[in-house]
Amino acid sequence: MTSNNIKTLTLREKFSSWLGSPLGKAVFDAEAEQMDEVLHELFGYHILQYGYSAESDYLSASRISNKTILFLDDTEFDNNITAIRTRAEDLPIAADSIDVIVLPHILEYSKDVHKLLREMERVLIDDGCVVILGINPLSLWGLWHLFLCWWGEMPWSGRLISMPRIKDWLSLLDFEVKKTNSFFFAPPLRNQKLLKKLMPLERLGKYCWPIFGGLYVVVAKKRTVPLNPIKMQWRSKRHMIASGAIEPTTRTQIDNYE
Repeated sequence: MTSNNIKTLTLREKFSSWLGSPLGKAVFDAEAEQMDEVLHELFGYHILQYGYSAESDYLSASRISNKTILFLDDTEFDNNITAIRTRAEDLPIAADSIDVIVLPHILEYSKDVHKLLREMERVLIDDGCVVILGINPLSLWGLWHLFLCWWGEMPWSGRLISMPRIKDWLSLLDFEVKKTNSFFFAPPLRNQKLLKKLMPLERLGKYCWPIFGGLYVVVAKKRTVPLNPIKMQWRSKRHMIASGAIEPTTRTQIDNYE
């Protein structure tokens, strides 16, 4: 009976439950610290975060005024931040309209990762940035995943993707990786007391085994290849329109011929 109840839980409910656990809180705090450093350096008119739960808002550190959280599945949210409910692989957002996109553990649960990344590339402006958070399969977290992925519990029920593979996919989409970092070197323990005792491993891990952090962040920039580098084109200020989609930037459209 219990197993049947677990199977009927939505991804949102699983995420919310996990983020309320000691390990989930520690992970969110560590990731929020990384976001404070990364998002502080990124600018623009619109920043968009994909999300499964209302508890995981990573946008507070951003200086960008127009913050939007795109909720997947049946996620509910009650805040002043603009919310859009949709599927990650089919965005109701105009092309070339978002300056920064944040993907916290979204690729790991996507039904079509390649389509999701193509949609992400489509809606980003030229020189726009994507920030990806994920679990490192080449770590103690990856070892936990091997044993616990069959139980369907968070965060082990997803498909872990290595940082080199993420970088390869982004390169195929003509993104330039600007920054990578591995962090959270403590094992993913549920016991709060043990977890606190092992947190000093964070400093040691950065120096002794930096590539084996349980979590990673990747920041990549969408490359721009202008047809006319001499003539500058002015862009109108983009803004949210009534339908909830983003109004596209004014620019010359270029047809791609194969």
